[in-house]
Amino acid sequence: MWTKLPILPYFRLVGPYLNRHKSRFALLTLLLAVNIAIQLTIPWLLMKYFDSLNSPKPEETFIFLFILLGVCYQLLSLASDYVGEHVGWSAANKLRSRLMRHCLGQDIAFFHQYGPGELLDRVDGAVNGLAEFFYKFVVRFTNNLVLLVVTLIVLYNVHWVAGTVMTLFVAGAALMYYLLRDYALPHWVRVGETSSAFFGFIGEQLTNTEDTRSSGASGYVMRKLKAHLNQWLPVHMEAGRAFTVMWMSSMLLLALSTILTFGVSSWLWHAGAAGPGTVYMIMMYTVMLVGPIDTIRLELGALQRASANIERIRQLFEVRPKVGDPAGEGDTLREGALSVEFSGVTFGYTPGEPVLQGIGFKLEAGETLGIVGRTGSGKTSIARLLLRLYDPQSGTVSLGGTDISRVKLSALRERVGIVTQDVQIFKGTVRDNLTFFNSDIPDEKIVSLLTDLSLDSWFGSLPQGLDTQLEAGGGGLSAGEAQLLAFARVFLKDPGLIILDEASSRLDPATEEKLDLAVRKLLRGRTAILIAHRLSTLRHVDRILVMDSGRIAENGLQGALLEDPDSRYSRLLRQSLRSRTV
Repeated sequence: MWTKLPILPYFRLVGPYLNRHKSRFALLTLLLAVNIAIQLTIPWLLMKYFDSLNSPKPEETFIFLFILLGVCYQLLSLASDYVGEHVGWSAANKLRSRLMRHCLGQDIAFFHQYGPGELLDRVDGAVNGLAEFFYKFVVRFTNNLVLLVVTLIVLYNVHWVAGTVMTLFVAGAALMYYLLRDYALPHWVRVGETSSAFFGFIGEQLTNTEDTRSSGASGYVMRKLKAHLNQWLPVHMEAGRAFTVMWMSSMLLLALSTILTFGVSSWLWHAGAAGPGTVYMIMMYTVMLVGPIDTIRLELGALQRASANIERIRQLFEVRPKVGDPAGEGDTLREGALSVEFSGVTFGYTPGEPVLQGIGFKLEAGETLGIVGRTGSGKTSIARLLLRLYDPQSGTVSLGGTDISRVKLSALRERVGIVTQDVQIFKGTVRDNLTFFNSDIPDEKIVSLLTDLSLDSWFGSLPQGLDTQLEAGGGGLSAGEAQLLAFARVFLKDPGLIILDEASSRLDPATEEKLDLAVRKLLRGRTAILIAHRLSTLRHVDRILVMDSGRIAENGLQGALLEDPDSRYSRLLRQSLRSRTV
């Protein structure tokens, strides 16, 4: 069970990455072993010194060795902490990369279930917790466990009574901690859940700052924030109270160990079985027994939090995408323009609520198709199916005569490009934003494409050309410039199918006119699907598809539909012209 003891689940999760640091593990083991030997030697030196006080000339060499070993102990502790932290963080970073790749490989439904803030909290916060768990608990736990066992052996060598009493004490302490091991875990799990919900809310609000301000919803956001904080505080207080119970139990053990130490030492003293040095050594070794137990008490919160963090990470790893690669190598899409075919496709985001109902159409390679219809009619859903962001409940979607469910996702999305009205600009150079960090694309090709898209004057104004830094979210770019950059991204891929989903909605009429000429030039010889509300953007497409409530209401050549005054497309066009005239 994950909730019982997190050490084994931890090593199952992080173990493959820790194996890469075997040399550092060996060094860490050596440092800890020497440190333990020093800790055991110091009480023996002090015993020898105290016993020598009865002689005419006390052995001051023991004091010198005591100081020397004390300095060595501090230096070795510093070195072991450094090596332990380095190994822990290196392994955690590898785990973070794997978890990030796993999340990026999920389908869209996954990102609807887990918001950006919640994913950030799990990928960063939970993994950081495991790194701290390694160097704060695993390393110290191992060190103190060995120290505890060796100390008991030494106490048996001093006197069997001291060894027996302290063994019973340690066994009782271990039993108590075992019984209380899961006491605080449910509280820390709730702490993690409320933290994820809180950071998810924060991430959502930061993303929608402009909409929040423009709609005057700041008051609503602040009320929601207060509600999250009011939920967060009692959960943290409950976790704190649960941890206090563990702390009080540890303090009780500390008091009991002190009583036992004085009792055993007093008995040995009066029985003549121990001198001053031996009594002092027993007390020192007892303190060394309490030290590991106290460390466990201090790190028990880390133990509980590690269980919660492992559970939260495990939950992400257990999620499997509903849309995945086919078995084996998969089929390949042919080069050049790709034909598009939908055959009896039914699809819905929610079971029992179809968005597309039995639609079928075919677009030949090199043709352009305009899709129109009211909001919610299923236009964008067609684009999402072509990218395999979702799979249909029935029917097939084919490109170039190949069922796209038999094509690897990376190969499919390399051959299909899409431009939407929602443009994402990343923090990086202009080159990075256009090529998605693909260094194989030459600068000459980028500059030529920017010229074709009428961005040459904008490009000439950049202080460092393609090396100019852009801010995340497109700071410093107009909406039109950001949209044109999105066009450039797609055409740099040289895809076999291009989808423009309301792609010119953020452009002013003058820029849209320039872009229209450039796009017509760039679309020659390519298959393209244009989804639009403004029918004026479709005047150069070959075919028209009219959607209505998830069904195809009309499908045909644009010229033929325009010539038929009773066609839906003709009526929509007349309505559009009348509204523009008004």
